Amino acid sequence: MSSSAHCFGTNFLGRLKSPICSSNAEQDDHHLPKFEPFGEDVAVPRGPSSDAALKCVSVDMMQNENKRDHHCHLYEGKNNILIVRRAQEFKMNLHFNQPVKPSDKFQIEFYIGIDTNVMNGTKIIISFDSSRNGKWTGRMIQKLGDKCVVGITPSASAIIGKYYTNVAVIGSNGISRTPKDPRTDFYLLFNAWAFKDEVYIPNEQDRQEYVMNENGCIYQVESGGGRQWFYGQFGEGILDACFQILDNSHMPLVNRGDVVKVCRIGAAMMNSQDDHGVLVGNWSDDYSLGTAPTFWIGSDQILLQYANQGPVSYAQCWVYAGTLNTLLRCLGIPARVVTNFNSAHDNTGNIITDLIFNSVGNRLELNERLTRDSIWNYHCWNEAYMSRPDLPAIHDLGGWQVVDATPQETSDGYYRCGPCSVKAIKKGMLGYQFDAPFVFAEVNSNVHHHKLDTRTGRTELQQVDTTYIGKKVVTKSVGGNNYEPMDITQTYKYPEGSSKDKETMKNAERTYKLRMQDDDEQEIPQANVEMTLETPVEPVMIGHDFQMAVVFRNLSEDTRTIHGFLVGSTVYYTNIQRAQFKQESFDVTLNPMETSRVQVGVLAQKYMPQLGCLSNLRFVVTAKSMENNQDMTAMQIVNLEGPELVFSMSGPAQVNQEVVVKVEFTNPLPFSLRDVRMAMQGPNFMAYREKLYSEISTGASITWMESFVPTRSVNTMIYAVLDCSVLGNVQGNWAICIQA
Repeated sequence: MSSSAHCFGTNFLGRLKSPICSSNAEQDDHHLPKFEPFGEDVAVPRGPSSDAALKCVSVDMMQNENKRDHHCHLYEGKNNILIVRRAQEFKMNLHFNQPVKPSDKFQIEFYIGIDTNVMNGTKIIISFDSSRNGKWTGRMIQKLGDKCVVGITPSASAIIGKYYTNVAVIGSNGISRTPKDPRTDFYLLFNAWAFKDEVYIPNEQDRQEYVMNENGCIYQVESGGGRQWFYGQFGEGILDACFQILDNSHMPLVNRGDVVKVCRIGAAMMNSQDDHGVLVGNWSDDYSLGTAPTFWIGSDQILLQYANQGPVSYAQCWVYAGTLNTLLRCLGIPARVVTNFNSAHDNTGNIITDLIFNSVGNRLELNERLTRDSIWNYHCWNEAYMSRPDLPAIHDLGGWQVVDATPQETSDGYYRCGPCSVKAIKKGMLGYQFDAPFVFAEVNSNVHHHKLDTRTGRTELQQVDTTYIGKKVVTKSVGGNNYEPMDITQTYKYPEGSSKDKETMKNAERTYKLRMQDDDEQEIPQANVEMTLETPVEPVMIGHDFQMAVVFRNLSEDTRTIHGFLVGSTVYYTNIQRAQFKQESFDVTLNPMETSRVQVGVLAQKYMPQLGCLSNLRFVVTAKSMENNQDMTAMQIVNLEGPELVFSMSGPAQVNQEVVVKVEFTNPLPFSLRDVRMAMQGPNFMAYREKLYSEISTGASITWMESFVPTRSVNTMIYAVLDCSVLGNVQGNWAICIQA
């Protein structure tokens, strides 16, 4: 790629003297002169050369020792390139043609990008005399004959990326440099172990989980169910792919030392909505031109495919979150995937979730067309850990920050969200960047139920639900093999109805007073009857019948006659309706202070034809108390569990001994599955592979066997997934301990 493609301001007359470099890759073809004379060039035989007797013969970057000390030993690569973290010393072994004397002058020069400059941090000069070195520091550790071991400490705010190295000897007539050598290149990353780094996280267990752990779990069911995900941040080619993403974003190199800016660019580049980003979103049933979101096992295949071919199809929120998590951890930023159940999408920007219902006779029906806001069954995003020096220190808004790559709303012109302080959300401090109002609405907005008057077009506020949104926020527990969900709801909001919760809502409403004023002025009718919808406590298997109940409580001293209406629909996890499969009316007479339950049966033969590859059923109940015209609404989601994959092995896994992995699946559905894709991967021992089955009949079983020979001892995982047009999200994993 030509330099102009990644250097902004190529036509820069009148504004810039030179283009702004935004490519880390272009430097691979950029060379500095081996000799740079002082002043005017002097004509000497065979060209100019240094008059210094000292020459650097070779440079040893001490890769193995440095990578281990910097927690970078897991990064895989063919050339064993050095990878270190900023704000921590790494060592270099310099070999000269003779012992270094006190009168000799040499310096080490590090460069990132082209057209480098000491002032902006793209050129670093380290001297070993009394000269000042700037933010990077160096020291002489040992001199032994013609060899020197030096220590280099990058600054805590250094640009992350790939640097190249020269050793320069200074003579009286100029500077002579070692030739450019890929063996002396190195990558510099963020450092969660360094106190001065913005991403410093104090607990070692947290660092092991949020930087070093390659395996995760992304939760999609409130009870704790979800899908295992392989982040693979240390895999071969992944680090290069991550820096390629930053290059493709045209992010100036000088901004890449700022973790807030890196996260913001990373979130924008994970989706291809408005740039040449990584993933193409698709929330339909048709994935024929790519890979179904439910078929991905992890991020590594996505990032490698993007690096070689461009944007990858397809993704939904957990795929965006899982892949962004890989990028963040790969660059050294502590990160985790978070799931918010009953997650609001506030399209109107008033931090309220507005649902509009039509009045049809004596019942209400949800107006899918006019209801612009939505409530996703769940939504996954990322949290990245960092200080926030860009925000007022008095509020202590550092720590976990929401970063969301799913293309929902634009932020500064691009589809992205955050970083947004979780502490700011909890306190209702919505004036601090970035995108706090949107995140606040996702986890803590009130749901307003409005009844539409079709004659006038006006709406009447019927009901406010303060507890439905942000029902539970979870992430994986700390600990490599601990896949239990950790409830972090309390980090986003105070207990409902507490004094702190009321203070938070006042802070939020103070920011949005003008936008919320109309709703505040409407009087909500007093409720004499309460209605709730009870769904099964135990998981419901796909293809099975189940029972539900609508529960009414009469809070008055009078008899109440209730007319109710229930609608069952298959929905995408974003709560967008696919098809209705059930409508049922019922009437209930409640004596004073009486509680009554209406049982509702749900038949598989009704919902299965409308399900497709989905696994979510939505039930909306509307009811009217005829004596006082009180309208009531309730909504619940039932998540259907799919069949399991069964794993087994031929024996214990040992290094250099063949072992066979077996994955089995039985079709429990009353119809055949056709064009079934399966994938299997075993990080660190078995490469990704796929298999296609043309048909799996009702009750039939398939067995997939793969052999492998482990080459090193490690605790790892086997991942497998199965997908077809009428059954998605069938996946599983099995922990393996490979012994020496």
